[in-house]
Amino acid sequence: MAEQKTKDKDESKNTIEYALESDEVVKIYANGFANFLNNADVGLVLQVNGRPKAVVNMSYTLAKTLYKKLGSMIQQFEKESDHEIMDTDFISKTLTEKN
Repeated sequence: MAEQKTKDKDESKNTIEYALESDEVVKIYANGFANFLNNADVGLVLQVNGRPKAVVNMSYTLAKTLYKKLGSMIQQFEKESDHEIMDTDFISKTLTEKN
């Protein structure tokens, strides 16, 4: 079991390194998003400054897995940094209240 976890981590690390270094892999920056559901998929419209940049469709299973893994990563970072990251809802509310 421990060997499999090490193998999985190594494969994940190799995938990430390849993706970051490869000119063949598209890299997208987003500072906003809109999300949607249909009968088979979950979707994200990635945005830059409010304008659509890309669409990502994924299965419900992958979306839930992504939700759990991203949440875990952020929680770990916040714990290690002793700092809670603001979300865009909080920032928008704060900016609206200041104006």
